[in-house]
Formats: sequence, C-alpha cells, structure tokens
Amino acid sequence: MSFVQKKVADNANVVIVDSRPTRPKYVKGHIPGAISIPDSKFDKMTGDLPTDKSTPLIFYCGGYT
Repeated sequence: MSFVQKKVADNANVVIVDSRPTRPKYVKGHIPGAISIPDSKFDKMTGDLPTDKSTPLIFYCGGYT
C-alpha cells in the first residue's frame, strides 16, 4: 500500500492538497478528503491550510506532462 493510501485508510492527521486545476481535474476526480488549492492560486488560498504547523501536508499534481 502506498504511503498516501495508508494515510487515507488510517484517517491520519494529514492534509492532502490537490494542486491541479480545480476544473476539470479536481472536479473529475481526486483523492478522498483532498482539498483543492491549484498551484496558480496558492498564494491566495493559504488560509485553507491548517493553522497547526505540525500537521503534515501532502501535495500532488499532474506533473509536467
């Protein structure tokens, strides 16, 4: 089982951030529980991140291709 799959299955105290464009990619499908903060809007959406700085963040995107 992958690291992220294990965290999701264990309901671990992590925040998973989908940094792909909200439409259509996040809307079409995303990791359960992931929040959408597209890389192009990150500076404007940092308030969506947890205030507890010890909370692990896991980011994922579509890569360069």
